[in-house]
Amino acid sequence: MIKLLFILAALFPLFLTAETITVKTKAPQNRNAVFQYRVPKGYNKAQRAMYRVLVLFGGRNTDGKDDASGRMGWGEWCDANGIFLIAPGFKNDNYWEPKEWSGKALRSVLQRLKNKYNICTDKILYYGYSAGSQASNLFAAWHPELCRAWVSHACGVFHEPDKQMKDTPGLVTCGDADQGRYIISRNFVEASRKKGVNIIWKSFPNHPHDVPPDSLTLARAFLTYYHKLYEDDLVKGSRRKYERKVAYIGDDQEGVYYPIDSVEAKNILLEDRVELPDKSIAEAWGKSAK
Repeated sequence: MIKLLFILAALFPLFLTAETITVKTKAPQNRNAVFQYRVPKGYNKAQRAMYRVLVLFGGRNTDGKDDASGRMGWGEWCDANGIFLIAPGFKNDNYWEPKEWSGKALRSVLQRLKNKYNICTDKILYYGYSAGSQASNLFAAWHPELCRAWVSHACGVFHEPDKQMKDTPGLVTCGDADQGRYIISRNFVEASRKKGVNIIWKSFPNHPHDVPPDSLTLARAFLTYYHKLYEDDLVKGSRRKYERKVAYIGDDQEGVYYPIDSVEAKNILLEDRVELPDKSIAEAWGKSAK
């Protein structure tokens, strides 16, 4: 009994910060679309800089409650970085296609939160897994200028690659035993690169349609990097243009990375090359060869 009370006490603060917003839409199964959101611990309304938002899309037709309550470590990460978390609870109606209705619903939620909290309604971070990964990618592509960075894990549907996304950093991951999505993801990354759009790619050996812990570590390292690098997004009147940086080159076949100016990096086959902008991302992506 004491142990149960301890567990509930640990979980209770998470649920205290999860709240709900409902938006009316034209979608038949989402007439009252539900969004869960989480306020980061230590929120200070008097803070000059705005708070960034992470939109987290869970698996198909999830209600968003568990995601908004911080599962898979996202609550702790949002608290550490001062980030609001929004988890949509969409049901069918092609919700991953923002042009149809869900994008407008999300923009409405962001504005309503803006009226209550000091949040930044653009330069959003997106993360999604399974069907949610489709939404993460398609929402980012819908309005790239409103996205700071996006992550899709185990995705089955991507936007048609185009140069419009070259200034919007993306990370795509998938287990290689999730065969159909693995092939779709690899093809998307290769097609994007041909358009001049650098997508960081990472496969996870022997993983089926699941969320490997290491994929979460990489996703958080990636999002943390771009959140902190572009903190001036959050100060009114201060915006810095995206700059593509490459510090290391990963070898996808070997799972190791090398400094960009090394001989080994230059010898990695084009289809296996992964451009990594920073040491923290490189370490989460694979192992150093030296």
